[in-house]
Amino acid sequence: MERHAAAVKKEFREDVTLNRVTKFARTAPPKFPSAARQYLLDKLPIIQWIPRYSPPWLLQDFMAGLTIGVLLIPQGLAYAKIATIPIENGLYSCWVPAAVMVFMGTSKGKMATYLSTGPTSILGLLTAEIIRDLKNEYTPVDISSAVAMMVGIWSLLIGLLGLGFLLDYVSIPVLTGFISATAFVIGMGQVASLVGLSGGPDGAFNQLGDALKRLPHWDGPTCGIGFGTVVVLLILEKIGKKWGHKHFAIKYMASSRAIIVMVIFTLISYLVNKDRDDYLWAISEVDTHGIQHPKAPSAVLLGKVTARSIAPLVACTLEHQAVGKAFARRNHYAIDQTQEFNYLGVTNIVNSFFGAMPVGGAISRTAVNSECHVKSPLNGVVTAGFIILTLYVFSPALYWLPKSTLAAIIIMAVIHLFGPLSLIWRYWRISLADFIACMVSFWVTIFVSAEIGIGAAAGWSVAWTLLRSAFAKPSIHINSAPDSSPNADSSNGPPDFQVLDRFPTATTTTLTQQMTENVGGPIIPDDTAVVRFADSLFFPNANRNKVAALEAIQLAYPSVQNPHYSVESERLWSVAAERRLERLRAQRGVVMRQIPLAVVVWDFGMVPFIDATGITALTELKDDIRRQLGFGVQIRMVGMAEGVRRRFGRARWRLADVDGLMDGGADVVYPSLERTVWDERDRDSLKGVTTEKA
Repeated sequence: MERHAAAVKKEFREDVTLNRVTKFARTAPPKFPSAARQYLLDKLPIIQWIPRYSPPWLLQDFMAGLTIGVLLIPQGLAYAKIATIPIENGLYSCWVPAAVMVFMGTSKGKMATYLSTGPTSILGLLTAEIIRDLKNEYTPVDISSAVAMMVGIWSLLIGLLGLGFLLDYVSIPVLTGFISATAFVIGMGQVASLVGLSGGPDGAFNQLGDALKRLPHWDGPTCGIGFGTVVVLLILEKIGKKWGHKHFAIKYMASSRAIIVMVIFTLISYLVNKDRDDYLWAISEVDTHGIQHPKAPSAVLLGKVTARSIAPLVACTLEHQAVGKAFARRNHYAIDQTQEFNYLGVTNIVNSFFGAMPVGGAISRTAVNSECHVKSPLNGVVTAGFIILTLYVFSPALYWLPKSTLAAIIIMAVIHLFGPLSLIWRYWRISLADFIACMVSFWVTIFVSAEIGIGAAAGWSVAWTLLRSAFAKPSIHINSAPDSSPNADSSNGPPDFQVLDRFPTATTTTLTQQMTENVGGPIIPDDTAVVRFADSLFFPNANRNKVAALEAIQLAYPSVQNPHYSVESERLWSVAAERRLERLRAQRGVVMRQIPLAVVVWDFGMVPFIDATGITALTELKDDIRRQLGFGVQIRMVGMAEGVRRRFGRARWRLADVDGLMDGGADVVYPSLERTVWDERDRDSLKGVTTEKA
């Protein structure tokens, strides 16, 4: 018995799982306060940036906040019209996102301060499709609030669980086709309101055909207001493009053209219709009485929209991330994808209690925010305050807003969402699969629905990826036989084998989770980093490869101030990103080198395939390396398969062989890793000079 007891004790003492739990229980409590503090700082960045706020920034933050607040009025009304909810509920959807941004936004650090969140046209269309199917059971406002609640819950779960990588399966071509199709559907849906027609069929092409068939029945005064709005919008846009760079006031006027036409034609509508019992054209009849009392969506309704809210979730998060990343690159800062999901989640959940529709990032307002040189999230206080002031004070004037003016604002807003034909042609050149995905997304969205359109295109992309993985043909290398001669006929050997006298060493310095010593391969110079891609570079892993490579290089090499990129000095006070790098260096035991980076080698030896998203990610990686680690850093490539190199050529990426004609503006391709890392450092310094290699 004692022997059995001793055996049991030994088993428990040596049990791996039990030892891990015991160790965690012993070490976790002392670390909890510091971990909780760090978590709070990450999720509520206001704690970090508010003590560093500089009073001179107050004026620019005030102007930016006021400008966004002014823009949100016509856009909120217009996108609520697309969602088929009372248009005043579009205003109810606008103030919470700005208020939450104050607490959860950072100043050009981890989260995009420039990013303006609110109602969008795409979310309006997706919400309208859900309302159309459930409107016989619930009111449109209740349905839109429930959708907003579920979008917020899904976003928060994705952010907390770190599941944002799932959205990588929706590729850039899919998103391009989807956004272009939704723009077309939304625009065609507003034609009837633009020309004063009522009723009409469903479907974008049916609506266009019906409007043309009923041309004799177009209402003259309504057409005058609608097309007059279009003309004024076009004129203001042209003025901004031609003379906006000469004076800020002109640029500001052009950016605020939607509110200008709304004021002009609302005033005309009031003067014409105020004494009429039968209005000359249809008016919006906006009726608000301040902020709505909070009301939670019903549990039964939430259950019915749980699955249907996935499409708005995908559209919301993808559009939000795309806008955030675009302006982060333009203004040279980084965004934290997890924090963006948390922000979207909190915003939509809180918004759902006030009769709102789902919200996300909008490119037009974000562009204006960027042009206003916003300095901190404090501009959200002004934006939220202006919207609330409008709800309580200015809303009676919106009663006379013509519906045709609202339709014109919508049409002119979505017309810029169409993907240019050059971009579609680029997909055709680079990858037929990407082109098909774009077309599936576009045409299914137009003829079936937006939900099924993005789902079908994403399904095609996943199926194509699985097919490529299932039918991938390996390349097998063997050494040449000892008695073989250079003139020997290799046709007798196995056709699937490639004779290789010397197999290139694959193991080099690994730039992933840990920095390791070079083992078995060529010695890597101190000023050189080798990035060896371990699989195909395509839409599910392209961004992950880019982020991992850049972060690992930043851990090992110092940043170099780059004169080719103008970064305002006031941005340097946001130290969140640098502190994170310091924390990672300490955790991983990485010692930063004392010399700057000179060469980055991209080893494509295990990359049999690359798509448009992969090439875009490499373009961004190259730019990020030269921006953050030195403009003179050379990008060298080795091990490129013929098919991969053809994709680079079709993407107009300039490449040159090291033994061929050398173009100073091209990236150099080498035949071996040894030669890549040890070739002279000044090879790529000849800008605009073409020479013959001796």
